[in-house]
Amino acid sequence: MVRIIRYIIGLLLFGFGSFFSPNLMAQDEPEKPPKWAFNGYAKYLQTSNYVPIASTLTTNNLLHNRLNLKWYPHQNWTVAVEARNRLIWGEEVKLTPNYGALIDQYNGLVDLSIIWLDDTAMIGHSMIDRAYVEFVKGKFEARVGRQRINWGINTIWNPNDLFNAYNFLDFDYEERPGSDAIRLTYFPGLLSSVEVAFAPARDMKESVGAAMYKFNKWNYDVQLLGGYYRGDIALGLGWAGSIKGMGLKGEMTYFTPTSISPDSMDLVSLSVGVDYQLTNGPYISGGVYYNSRGLSQLSVVDLQSGLIGAQLTPKALFPTKWSFLATASGQVTPLWNLGASMIYAPAGNLMAAIPTVTHSIKENWDVDFIAQAFFLEDHTTYQNLGTSVYMRLKWSF
Repeated sequence: MVRIIRYIIGLLLFGFGSFFSPNLMAQDEPEKPPKWAFNGYAKYLQTSNYVPIASTLTTNNLLHNRLNLKWYPHQNWTVAVEARNRLIWGEEVKLTPNYGALIDQYNGLVDLSIIWLDDTAMIGHSMIDRAYVEFVKGKFEARVGRQRINWGINTIWNPNDLFNAYNFLDFDYEERPGSDAIRLTYFPGLLSSVEVAFAPARDMKESVGAAMYKFNKWNYDVQLLGGYYRGDIALGLGWAGSIKGMGLKGEMTYFTPTSISPDSMDLVSLSVGVDYQLTNGPYISGGVYYNSRGLSQLSVVDLQSGLIGAQLTPKALFPTKWSFLATASGQVTPLWNLGASMIYAPAGNLMAAIPTVTHSIKENWDVDFIAQAFFLEDHTTYQNLGTSVYMRLKWSF
């Protein structure tokens, strides 16, 4: 009976987002300040995974619907609820034990997700990943509830992002995870701010609480932060500016254990990135990531457990001690965009190649072709660990 009820709830959530969203949009009254805002998208993602070592080719399918609802009861108040509904099926689901439990994980205070269909080859999952109340008046902001607290500056690796570190290989989750938290922000000046945030956990030792001060000096945006991160004291520095027309960004966080984490060790997590927009040409960027406790030698098992499908933390944004990234992207025509990223780590001569192609079919309709190929030198043999090819169709409303 419980399974049937979950299945019905999931179908209602999925159907609501897929079929009734245009009708809700029609209620907007442009002549008055809106009391409600509603938008979202529906996506279909097909995945093909090839593993040469095992000589296997598997496929997977994903229907993904997102609903974003905001209510403005007063000029100073905002109430937001956002949810993602996913239907996943295919060989990967069938061949992965407890697939539903793997995707239904959240380390926050409140469980706002449900597996409404759990079959051997098909999973239905819904989750509220934003649910907060916000108050804004003058130079003061307060937000309580599930939210994204983005303290990162760099495009890929963000050691300053204590609350919501994310896996950049998970390209299909643009909104990124949120935290059950309280956040207070004060703006003493035009280019400065003070922010305090606290994300409690069921086990209080796993909580995160920190403060950050932002200011501008020498034409650079600078941020200083400090606080408690899951048993460690965290001290961080970040900056963003330019040098000779080229963007320069960096983040560093130092973690040192408290008495409640005796098995932990001091750790430095550092990233530096540069980017440049060529005149009438592509956008190019590069970056380096250093982790003082990262691996100097890398095996196939280390890669699978430390990167692919892993939930990353600001203490370990990549499994290796040193990692390098280069990207380039640009429009070939007004409707076509090409891009490519390359990641290299000296440990095991790890290399990841990520080409992308995006085509705008029409307004609010896009199709993407993405590949992720991983190569590693293991026992003197350089081999392709696996290649995933994705085709994604997206409709935004």
